[in-house]
Amino acid sequence: MHEFELSYRENYRAVLAYLRRRSDGQIAEDLCAEVFARAWRGWPPQGNHLPWLYGIAHNVILEHYRGRDRDNSRDSELISVHSRTGQAAQSAEEIVTGPMRILDALATLAEADQEVLRLHTWEALSPEQMAVALQVSPATARVRLHRARKRLEEALRLDGEPPATKAPHNKAQHDWKVNNR
Repeated sequence: MHEFELSYRENYRAVLAYLRRRSDGQIAEDLCAEVFARAWRGWPPQGNHLPWLYGIAHNVILEHYRGRDRDNSRDSELISVHSRTGQAAQSAEEIVTGPMRILDALATLAEADQEVLRLHTWEALSPEQMAVALQVSPATARVRLHRARKRLEEALRLDGEPPATKAPHNKAQHDWKVNNR
């Protein structure tokens, strides 16, 4: 059996699940086929195949959304898909408000922060594996994860208001940025 075929058999379900969590379930299989077609053209990867395949899947899903109309259907699809992945809570109120509060906070973050958090939490990738998927160094992946977590915490603390990630953290930092442009 060819190494690619073996990798396909071992990783197809994980890649398909990744795509289903980020897209309409009806198109996830088509997107998955595109991922493996691109993987075949770029074969062989270095190291663990799954993070590499997640990197390809990330690019495929981004291209898919760029090709669609830029109306609010994208956001509503993502929220719908993400809300189905929430764990059962203890009360009816928690079932609705708990996951929605987190999803609302997550939606206020930049797409890059959302993807880092999804890779780590939903795909259970280590920072080293995330680095392969994101095509960055492991140190950069760890820093991005740390910063994304902080931004999500801030968004949750602000209860739905966008976090102040673009504003300088303090006056000295602002003055330095202004004077060093």
